[in-house]
Amino acid sequence: MKFIKHISSLVTVDAQGKTEKIGAEMNNIGEIHDGAILFDEKIRFVGTTIAALEFIKTNNIHPTETYDAKGKTILPGFVDSHTHIVFAGNRSSEFARRLRGVTYQQIAEEGGGIQTTVKATRNASIEELFQNGMKLAISAMKHGTTTVEIKSGYSLNLLGELNQLSAIKLLADELPINIKATFLGAHDFAPEFKNDRDGYVDLICNEMIPAVVEQGIAEYCDVFIDKGYYTLEQGERVLRAAKEAGLKLKVHADELADVSAAKLAAELGAVSADHLLFVSDESIEALKQSQTVACLLPGTAYFIRMPYADARKMIDSGLIVAISTDTNPGSSFTENMQLILSLSVINMKMTAEEAIVAATLHGARALELSTIKGSLEIGKDADFIICNCDSYTDIFYHFGINHVESTWIGGNKINY
Repeated sequence: MKFIKHISSLVTVDAQGKTEKIGAEMNNIGEIHDGAILFDEKIRFVGTTIAALEFIKTNNIHPTETYDAKGKTILPGFVDSHTHIVFAGNRSSEFARRLRGVTYQQIAEEGGGIQTTVKATRNASIEELFQNGMKLAISAMKHGTTTVEIKSGYSLNLLGELNQLSAIKLLADELPINIKATFLGAHDFAPEFKNDRDGYVDLICNEMIPAVVEQGIAEYCDVFIDKGYYTLEQGERVLRAAKEAGLKLKVHADELADVSAAKLAAELGAVSADHLLFVSDESIEALKQSQTVACLLPGTAYFIRMPYADARKMIDSGLIVAISTDTNPGSSFTENMQLILSLSVINMKMTAEEAIVAATLHGARALELSTIKGSLEIGKDADFIICNCDSYTDIFYHFGINHVESTWIGGNKINY
């Protein structure tokens, strides 16, 4: 058993056995000064250093490794519950055009945007996709992420989507980071079906979903339901087909306009509805009633100069609010959850404590993992980060740098 003592700021996000914190509860992050943890692959003790030393003596424990964390902050590892880190190609030239005033939608209408990445990803091998994803996954771990969701959605044909999911599985097998896979064949419409969108929906429902399920390489199915993308009717077809096939649901919802996608997500029992920049009050109430997680992606609003989601209203309304990077090559090219924390408090008016809960416990809730991850409680996985600061508030105050000294997953320090 390993022992870390004299932790200046131990942030437990203690949920007292619950899987989420609602409303004002998000401001209670269970901070312990001069804290200590005992752990193997699981957390075995959490408390003050004095209490830990007494626990060790009483139970005749002989720690195999002991660390002194005076001047350090320890938090649960970040759970990044919405990413697209497996892809090929580069869209920096499109980003430069956007800086000159061309909108994301205009580029998409010209055949760029997601379609640019589709062309490159279709031409990449599984090994190339794996190597590209590995670089981003390792960087994410270095910045404090211990669990990540990864979507397909940059091939938009059967073979390519399966290749992306196969690359995601290789990452899960190779790396210590915890990975959940999502099939996103309905990210955009395949170029071959530009004039037959319903035909592409048929392909997803009748061929792609059965093949994904047969190979067992994805747990979730996601659909981009929004203005210019999938209609409510098309999205519902895909989601119902996925649900009937045994996949759980996630939805890219109401990012570009209010089309009631979040309400549909709630009605179908989706695990999360993500983006929500233009979500309506009616949809917020539906999400609350269904306990569907509202996953907010401030990096996207920042990167494409869109209004930010109203996190303040959602939290005060009683929603389970998570935050995530949305790492992708077109609209949020960052794998740094610390940056997302900063954007959340400055531009979405969240408190530091709310942002931490949203990035840990609620991120885990968005991946159905909050019974074992997302907080430092006895019996949960020993996934945590040690930061080079003596208070968690410094992570927000001194922004734009990497505060993470080390990342620990399953009780092991990650060395990359």
